[in-house]
Amino acid sequence: MTQENKKEENSNELHDEAIQEIHQNLIENKELPKEGFSFLPIALIFLFAGVCFWGGIHIVTQGGEFRWDGYHPDFAEKHNAVAIPEKSLFEIGEKVFLAQCAQCHQNNGLGVAGVYPPLVRSSWVLDHQEVLARILINGMNGKVIVLGKTYNGNMPAFGPSGLNLKPKQIAGVLTYIRQEWGNTGSEVTEETMKNYMAMYNARTTPWTAEELYVDISPEPVAPVIESNPESTDENNSLDTHDEGDNTDSSHSSLIISDKEQS
Repeated sequence: MTQENKKEENSNELHDEAIQEIHQNLIENKELPKEGFSFLPIALIFLFAGVCFWGGIHIVTQGGEFRWDGYHPDFAEKHNAVAIPEKSLFEIGEKVFLAQCAQCHQNNGLGVAGVYPPLVRSSWVLDHQEVLARILINGMNGKVIVLGKTYNGNMPAFGPSGLNLKPKQIAGVLTYIRQEWGNTGSEVTEETMKNYMAMYNARTTPWTAEELYVDISPEPVAPVIESNPESTDENNSLDTHDEGDNTDSSHSSLIISDKEQS
């Protein structure tokens, strides 16, 4: 290599001073990173969230319930009250009976022989509503004859001194046991039960069989389920309470006969 070429090559090489100068220029012209957050992206996030929120409200309030005619110029939004079907007294009573009574009287209403009396075709169930209401409101204890058999136990109260059920619930239970398992008793209305509970809620002692038919008021008029006369006669013959008229004297004689048997 000639001396002239060496001089040209050396002239093309950068010296340390030149390199440092270039680096210094780059550092001075470059923006150094800073700590913290950029304000603009956060503002955009909040703006985007606000737009989404407004859009959701607009769709809900102006969507016309997403009906096909919701955007008609003459569309008028209408809110019809949804009718909630009310349960019948029978259905209410069935639920309460299965929860509170079926353990003793059984789901089929036949009770337990010698322990819990049956409810099927019993005059205690099918006769005067007030008698049955007294038993449910205040409870019952002592001997009682049902379908010719003697039972001696305790019936818990469903009124304020016991389970404290509402008038509609007790009316439902009475209606259920008077109309289930082939029974053909009348419905016990909620209003009737309110009247009975107003009369007997203050009583704190359970009834005895001797007391139940004393000073009872006239039975309220209620719809009666049509029944087969032949089956009714057969049912009445099975219950000792159905012999003769339903008067205080007839029930008193029945209770006396119960005592004589005991």
